[in-house]
Amino acid sequence: MALHSSADQTLMPNFTDPDTLVDAALSVLSDATGSQALLEPALAPSAQPASAPTPSGSTPGKAGTPVRARVSSSRILHEAAGMAADGEIGNTKAIALLDLPHTHAELLQILRTFGRQLTREARAKIAREAYMPLPAGVRNQRFEPLFDRYPISGKTYTTAKGVVVLNEVQYYNGEMVQVYGECSNLADVRAALTGSGYKPLILRHSDGREAAAVQFWSHHLSDTSLFPYNAMFIIVVAVPDDAPDSGSSIRSDGSGAATVLSMLNGTFSEEHRRYTNHARLYYHRLLDSTQVAIDVGRERMGTDKRPGMIDRSRSGNRLIFSVRDGIGRGVAKIDLMLTDDAAACAAMLADAARFAGIALPGLPPGTECVYPSVARIGNAPIMLWDWRTDLKPRLQRVTPTTMIVDPASDEGSTLMRWGFRPSVIGHLPNVRGVVTGVPDAPSVQ
Repeated sequence: MALHSSADQTLMPNFTDPDTLVDAALSVLSDATGSQALLEPALAPSAQPASAPTPSGSTPGKAGTPVRARVSSSRILHEAAGMAADGEIGNTKAIALLDLPHTHAELLQILRTFGRQLTREARAKIAREAYMPLPAGVRNQRFEPLFDRYPISGKTYTTAKGVVVLNEVQYYNGEMVQVYGECSNLADVRAALTGSGYKPLILRHSDGREAAAVQFWSHHLSDTSLFPYNAMFIIVVAVPDDAPDSGSSIRSDGSGAATVLSMLNGTFSEEHRRYTNHARLYYHRLLDSTQVAIDVGRERMGTDKRPGMIDRSRSGNRLIFSVRDGIGRGVAKIDLMLTDDAAACAAMLADAARFAGIALPGLPPGTECVYPSVARIGNAPIMLWDWRTDLKPRLQRVTPTTMIVDPASDEGSTLMRWGFRPSVIGHLPNVRGVVTGVPDAPSVQ
């Protein structure tokens, strides 16, 4: 039986009286001679998904029906039963439960038995930990407000290879760099988007030159809903084919800062503390270090993901990302001395914005930034979804040795052929965000 979250598919006994629910839950916890074990083995990343356990010996039913099974001294289930006696189990109580020693099967039993007492946010936290426990040694960012706004539903997705993951695509922690640049071979970049309904956002220079705004992202993702993995993205900033000239280009002052303006030109809602970008991010090519991340991206998000190796090393303020494709050919190397100056690019950005006629948004800390995204594999239909994050990168200028592209791989060759020239780099020491708008697939349960 798969774990569901919809109201008509709750996995728990149909008790309506809280006192009876607690009595039955405590009955589950008590020892019964000759009964079988209730709890299942812990999940492992390579294992098949654990089903929600069904108590042996009886079937949950009307109030007063005994539910008997053997559980050896489960503190977390005792604590959950006590919380249920007070009614609702909310966020704070869920976090307290997760601080106790537990197995994945115990968490699934909490979802099953106390489902109606759990708030949406509490259910999300327990379901996430049941299916995707926090990796050892990783700082917990799972309780940030962004993840309460987009909680885990408890549904799961089964990839074509049979791996079960959470339905939602979320990133809880890691380190990331975003290289903002421009590509002088505008014709080739346009050709890559032909037939998608989108075209590159153009940077127009005073001397008449035109270039496409392109970005290169490299990630070390230490905690995600798809298990830890590393990734690389080649992104073209894009607008619809029928976008007017005024919305299809940005005037560049030649400093390189115009490459960043495409991520700062949007609308801000003070009421919702939400910024929405005007241009879309077109995900042209991605490399991932794990098969499950590749499969979820290709099957559900329409991203042209392929195997890759992304190595990261850090020594003091020196950060190095080395990106290779699936057979070890070089793509790019980023060698960066991180700045301690949060305003390193502030003046340059302000000057570039004035030249372009763009009003920079004043985004307070915690603002949810929404970047509409588009992807496709080959000539397949496009997929639309949104990347949302509440963090902003620290920006600094690149040097001639910050990023070296290797033409030995298809991805490196593409960047060379497009004439990619990096201008600004952004660093996120603890990246987090969520993907929304991905449609459910038949294998979502």
